[in-house]
Amino acid sequence: MDSDERLSSQTTPELEDVSSLDRLPLHSTDLLTLLDPSGVVLYESPSIERLYGYDQEELVGEQVAEYFHPEDRDRVVEAFAAIVSDDGNHVETVEYRHEMADGSYKWIETTGSSNPTPDGHYVINSRDISERKQREQQLQQTRKQVQSERDGKEAIRQLLLETSTDREIAASVCRLLVEDYGYEAGWVVRKQARDGDDPRPVMVADHGSDRGFRGPDAAGSIDTATRRTLATDAPVTVTTGSDEEPDIVARLERCGLSSVRSVPLDHEGLSYGALTVVRTDSGSDVAQQLVDEVAVAIAFKQQVHRQQEALASETVTELTLRYTGEHVLTALLAALAADEREETNDGDRPEVVVEELQSGGDSGVTFLLKTADADAETLRSTAAGLPSVQAATVVTASETIAVVLMRTDGQSIRRLVGGHGEVLRSIITYDGCLDLTVEFPRRTDIGAIVDTVEDHWPGASMYACTERPVDDEHPSAFGRLTIKQEDALRAASLAGFFERPQEASAEDVAETLGCSASTFLHHLRNAELAVFKDAFSHDGRVD
Repeated sequence: MDSDERLSSQTTPELEDVSSLDRLPLHSTDLLTLLDPSGVVLYESPSIERLYGYDQEELVGEQVAEYFHPEDRDRVVEAFAAIVSDDGNHVETVEYRHEMADGSYKWIETTGSSNPTPDGHYVINSRDISERKQREQQLQQTRKQVQSERDGKEAIRQLLLETSTDREIAASVCRLLVEDYGYEAGWVVRKQARDGDDPRPVMVADHGSDRGFRGPDAAGSIDTATRRTLATDAPVTVTTGSDEEPDIVARLERCGLSSVRSVPLDHEGLSYGALTVVRTDSGSDVAQQLVDEVAVAIAFKQQVHRQQEALASETVTELTLRYTGEHVLTALLAALAADEREETNDGDRPEVVVEELQSGGDSGVTFLLKTADADAETLRSTAAGLPSVQAATVVTASETIAVVLMRTDGQSIRRLVGGHGEVLRSIITYDGCLDLTVEFPRRTDIGAIVDTVEDHWPGASMYACTERPVDDEHPSAFGRLTIKQEDALRAASLAGFFERPQEASAEDVAETLGCSASTFLHHLRNAELAVFKDAFSHDGRVD
C-alpha cells in the first residue's frame, strides 16, 4: 500500500469544532496546522498566507499529502504515520517541498509529536527553510566543484607522468574531456607536420563523436573554429544563439550541438596547435577551465619533448645570438663599466655570467649574476639602482667571485627563445653586448628563431651558427631534470655551493630560489641522483 492509499484508506471525518485552538500560540510566525489522524487539514494558522500564498481557509478539508512534492511524499507520510501510531512522546522532524499557491515548491521543515490534542488531532509546526536549503545546495555545489577541480588537476598530472609521446597525451586528454567532463568530442591539431616541410595542420588525436561538425571526413578535416585559433593563437568560443560567427553557429545547430571552444596549445609564448571541444549543453565552469588547463599541459609536454630531442639528437645546431640594444643586463654592464673606469681609470670591461631561473614566477624574471670583475656589494648596489630592478641581494661574496640575485621587470630571455626545443647553454654580457648560446635540434628552422628574437629585439643578430655532433657516450642529464631540480643545480653551482671552502651555504642558495633550505637540498639531491645515474649508466650487463 503506497503513502496516498494509507492516508485515504480511512474515511475522511467531517470537520469538527476547533475551538480548542484558542489555546494554541496562534501569534507564532511559523505555520501551525491541525491534522486529523488521516492527514486531513482541520485548521491552518494565518501564517499560511505568508508562507504558501493560500487563504487561511483554502486548504481546510484537503488531504495534506496532495501538496507534497511527489519525490518527497512517501517520506513525509511515513513520518506522520510514525507519530500517529506511537503512544509515547515521539517527535518527527522532516524536510520536504510543499506546493505553493502559484504552483511552485518551497522547502519546508515540519515538526510534529505523538501527543494529540484532547480531540485526538495533531498539531504540526512548519517553517520556511528555503534560504538554508539554497545555501546548502550552493555549498554542496562548491564542494563538488572543488573536488572536480582536484580530480581534473590530478588527471592532468597523471597524464604528464604516464604518457611518453605528444600523440599519447593528446589522445588521453580528448578521452578525459569526453568521458569524464561531458564533452561530445575533442580533437587536437598540430600547426604543421613534425619535419616542418608540410605547412598544413595535422590532426594529432580525437575522441568522441562530433556529429559531423568537422565535415564528412572527420579524421582529417579541420573545422573553422580550429583554423581560426591556429591562425590567431587566440581562443575561439561560439555558442548557439550568438550573433557572432554565423557560419559556425549554423554548423552547430545543424549538428545538434550547443557550443564549440578551441584554445591554442600555448606555452611560454609559442603556440604548437589547438585543442577543440564541442558539447550539447553549456557545461560547468570546471569543465571549461579544464579545457584551458589541459591545453597548457599538452603544450608543455610538446616543449619538453622538443628539448629532449635536442639533448638526444646525434647532431645539434649551436646558435649564438648577440644583442646590443637596451636591456637590463646591458644596462647593468654599462653602469659597472662606468664605475670601474671612474675608480681605476683603466679600460678593462667587466664580464658577467648570467643564469635565468626558470621557476621565478609571474611577477618578474630572476637572474643570478656571477662576475670576478667587481665585488659583490658593487654588483648588488649597481643592479639595485636600475629602474626595472625589483630587488638585488648578495648570494656569494668571496675574494675572487661575486654572485648576486636580481629580480627584474624585464623580459624573460628563456621565453624569448623558448619553445623550439632549445637548450639555453649560456648568457654572457660584456662590452655592451648580450650573447646567448642556444642549442636546437638540427632540423629546427633557425631563420624563424632569429626572426622571433628580432621582433622583440630589433638590434639582435645571429653571431655564430654551427653544427656539432653530440657525445653519445656522455649524454646530458638535464633533459631528465624537473625545472626546480635544474634551478637548484644551476644556482648551487653558480653560487659556489660546491666549492671548498664553501662560498655559499644551503640557506644562501635557498633564498635565491625563494624556498627553504630543506626544500632546496631535496631538489638538489634529486638532481644529483639523476645526473649521476646518467653519468655512470651503461648498456652492457655483467652476468
